[in-house]
Amino acid sequence: MKIIVTTSLRMNQNLILQAREIAAQLNLDYQDRRKRSVQSILAKTEANAVLVVYQGQLVLEEKNGQRFFFHPDTAILRIKSGRDPLLELIGPYKHTVLDCTMGLASDSIVLASAGHQVTALESSQLIHFMVSQGLKEFDSGNDAVNQAMRSIQTIWTDSLTYLQSQADQSVDVIYVDPMFSQEIKESDNLDGLKPFANYSALSEDFLKECRRVARRKIIIKAHFRDEVFEEFGFERHVRPNQKFHYGEIILEGNDENFSNRF
Repeated sequence: MKIIVTTSLRMNQNLILQAREIAAQLNLDYQDRRKRSVQSILAKTEANAVLVVYQGQLVLEEKNGQRFFFHPDTAILRIKSGRDPLLELIGPYKHTVLDCTMGLASDSIVLASAGHQVTALESSQLIHFMVSQGLKEFDSGNDAVNQAMRSIQTIWTDSLTYLQSQADQSVDVIYVDPMFSQEIKESDNLDGLKPFANYSALSEDFLKECRRVARRKIIIKAHFRDEVFEEFGFERHVRPNQKFHYGEIILEGNDENFSNRF
C-alpha cells in the first residue's frame, strides 16, 4: 500500500517538521497540505492512503473512506467493568506477559492496568508506529489508564522471529489474538486495520516456540467458529452469546499458584 504523509489543515512549522520526520522515519513520501482535502490528494496521486499528522494525533485515511487512529475506548470500558475474562484466565498474581499480536493494544492496556508487565509485538511498521505513539501520548483522562499505557513496551517485529531469539521460559504468559480468522461484519472498528493485518495462520513452529518461551501458559482469543482451539490443543473457554472465545494451554510442570515475580 502506497501512503503519503501530510499535516492537518491547521498546521504550523512545528507540525510540518513533525510530519516530515515521521515520513522519513517510515520511509514514506511527504506532501504539503496546501488546503487540499485528503480525497483531493488521493485523487491526484497513486497513493492508497494518507497519514494525517494532527497536533497530538495521527490519523490514517484510506481511499475507500476507512479511517484508522489510536484510541483506547474499548480497553477503558473493559477496565471499568471490573471483570475481564482475559484477566481471569491469567489469575490474581502479577506476571510478565508477551502479547504477540498488538494491533490496537486493547488487550495489552487491559493487562497492564492489572499490573502485569507487558511486551507487545506488532509486525506492521505503520501500526506499530501509530499505536506506540498513542500509548506514549494519548491522555485518557484517567491516571491509572495513562500509567498502564506508558508502561507497555512495544516492538516492531515478526512474532515467530522474536520468539526464536528468546531464552527458554523467559516470560510467564504468551497471548495471541490472530486477526480476521473469521469475517465478522460487526467489527467495523477494525476495518481500518485490515490492509495492514498479518494474516499468517498459527503454525506448529509458532506454538513450539511459544511452549519453549512461556513458563506458565499460552492464551489465545479467536472467533467461536474458529477451529484453532481444537487444531492446536487449546482448552476452549466458552463465553455464551459472545463472538470470541478464549483458549489456554497450561504448560506442564508449572505451578498455577506461583508467586508474584515483580
